[in-house]
Amino acid sequence: MESPFAAGQPSPPPRSLWVAVTPERPRLARLNGRQHSDVAIIGGGFMGLTAALKLAEASVGVALIEAAEIGWGASGRNNGLIAPGLKRDPHEVMSILGREAGTRLLRLSGDAPRIVFELIGVHDIDCDVNNRGWIQAAHSRAARAQMEQRVRFWQRHGSDVTLIPDSDVAQRLGTDYYCGALIDPRGGSLNPLAYVRGLATAAEAAGANLFEQSPALKIERDGNRWAVITPAGTIACSVVLCCTNAYCDGIADLHATVMPLRTAQIASEPLTEDQSRHILPGGESASDTQRLLTSFRLTADNRLIMGGASATAGDEHQDLFNRLHRAARNRFPGLSDISWQYHWSGYLALTRDHLPQIFKIADGYYAGIGCNGRGIAMATACGVELAALAHGKAERDCDIPVKKIRRFPGFALRHAGVAVAVRCKRILDYSERRFGR
Repeated sequence: MESPFAAGQPSPPPRSLWVAVTPERPRLARLNGRQHSDVAIIGGGFMGLTAALKLAEASVGVALIEAAEIGWGASGRNNGLIAPGLKRDPHEVMSILGREAGTRLLRLSGDAPRIVFELIGVHDIDCDVNNRGWIQAAHSRAARAQMEQRVRFWQRHGSDVTLIPDSDVAQRLGTDYYCGALIDPRGGSLNPLAYVRGLATAAEAAGANLFEQSPALKIERDGNRWAVITPAGTIACSVVLCCTNAYCDGIADLHATVMPLRTAQIASEPLTEDQSRHILPGGESASDTQRLLTSFRLTADNRLIMGGASATAGDEHQDLFNRLHRAARNRFPGLSDISWQYHWSGYLALTRDHLPQIFKIADGYYAGIGCNGRGIAMATACGVELAALAHGKAERDCDIPVKKIRRFPGFALRHAGVAVAVRCKRILDYSERRFGR
């Protein structure tokens, strides 16, 4: 698996649209020597930086280490789509967690975009934020029927989620590829690299100590405290928060707890007004209901960005990019001659039950993990929960379940297993769309 720190040197981030358009921020120092802090955080993405910000604002001493550079992993690579809710439907969440815990997690997931938008507003983060909503598009009649249940659930819980009339779906999306859709005004989009860098700036201003090029080599007990050991330094602390999510292969305690799935994004050249005016004319972002979902939206500079469409357990990219090109042609055939200027990929974390969770590794040692493709909103919300947990919130009061570690059986065979699963999901998605099941 691609590593943020190889052969003693930090790996460069991919050549993504976000790297090209986002202003640089000053590089941070490596951790050198011994530092004492109340809380040590591993991982400089949405989750870790939100936790660092909230703890620093509460006058808790916090030191955060990042193996490469801020936003190197999924936080700087995703497509920028902010979607409320979870990958699983509400009734499935209730079945897995029970009514009380399920309702709390669902409520948090629905509220998570608001947390993102509030952080951006309070800390004046310039990240091309767009809060015009999120559209979920149904790829089949069966998916359209499930969508009705989803809408009823959120409406019962006070959210203004509605079905788009079937006659209006093509106009609202800019494509006739789908047979139904819902609109959720809680969602939106942003430049994820600018957002994560903005969180870092806000956390530093609040008093958090941030370090780059400082991978955690070992986390061990040091008397009645913890020691987080890096190549050139150590953090002695009372609480450790591991916020590496899919990029946890360097943390022995988290081996095989998530399935890292590599997905891709592509971004076009800036479109002309004539090319773009029919695509999501209301300014929303969109993703669909396929098992191998596809997302699409327009950026602030009028580029079409497509994401998803396939996955792999390895580091290979090209087939993922080719499938995104085909997905774009299928949905927007009038744009078949546009140039795709940026292609990049990265990992998301899939948990065994497809739900986010907080793993309790030991007393005072927690890991937030498994956003399952809803990373901007849920990773931010999980950072808030982890900060509260580190600051004394009882585990039973957390809205994200605090669980013992559960590992994937047969993890060593993940490459073959994911390849088979992806092929099966692709067949199911095609057959549902083609034959109406």
